Amino acid sequence: MPPVKNAIVFLGNSITERGEWQELFADCKYPVINRGIGGDNSFGILARIDEVLKSKPRAIFLMDGINDQFRKLPHEVSINNYQRIIRKIKAVSPRTKIYLESALPINESMTSEPYTKGRNALVPGLNNKLKALAEQERITYIDICPLFQDENGVLKKEFTMDGVHLKPAAYITWAAFLKNNKFL
Repeated sequence: MPPVKNAIVFLGNSITERGEWQELFADCKYPVINRGIGGDNSFGILARIDEVLKSKPRAIFLMDGINDQFRKLPHEVSINNYQRIIRKIKAVSPRTKIYLESALPINESMTSEPYTKGRNALVPGLNNKLKALAEQERITYIDICPLFQDENGVLKKEFTMDGVHLKPAAYITWAAFLKNNKFL
């Protein structure tokens, strides 16, 4: 897709990619662009951030993390990559508003891939570090986990078909949360 100036960009992995953000925010006065890529992790986003920044986005909603956990990347590596992404955005496009969204939990009872096992327990620690990074970098942290997790910190079955990805109805809940809290 060609670059679109002054757009709202959703940047992340397959969870972002599967969101119909343009439709969910059809009433937004700015163009809404989906820059999610299935399987992407913090290294991939860092590698492609220059392309995203060419158009000087109005805002970036950055959400990643679970693929880093699937690859057993230490939290420090992920946080370092996030920090590099955030600082690159600030340097190249200083007027871009940055929203750092929490990594979503998964529901391991619904997954079949071995690389997903034992990973949900890592998500709260990563999110605590992401929140601290957002405070350090003076950007907005958005915790979307309470929308989708149960009392045990597991992705609720009604929001997922495979234990990792969200059903379309979940994106309606997510978009409403962003609108109701005036992030968009």
